[in-house]
Amino acid sequence: MKRSALWLAGLLLFAIPVVADEGQHHEDLSPEQLGTVHFRVSCTALAQKSFERGVALLHSFWYEEGEKQFELIVKDDPKCAMAHWGVTMSIWHQLWNQPNAETIKRGSVEV
Repeated sequence: MKRSALWLAGLLLFAIPVVADEGQHHEDLSPEQLGTVHFRVSCTALAQKSFERGVALLHSFWYEEGEKQFELIVKDDPKCAMAHWGVTMSIWHQLWNQPNAETIKRGSVEV
């Protein structure tokens, strides 16, 4: 019985077709396609649009690009606390893993 179940599981595993990644490519999305975000922050006026794009990227679960967006804001406006928040939110992937010590340390630095 166990051998049959293992054989069936193996067969099903290899029977599942492999599909090429044809998902969304966020870098090609216009602001309208990514979504509209209105999130006022007390950072520089230049940082406002970048911040809103960063939040839209976070809400699209594109954490890596969101992190880059928030890091650019921090570089241009180090006193923009919400950009540091954005970096921290970008490195916390709460849907699929628990943060390791390095992630917690980096998040603490941002805070």
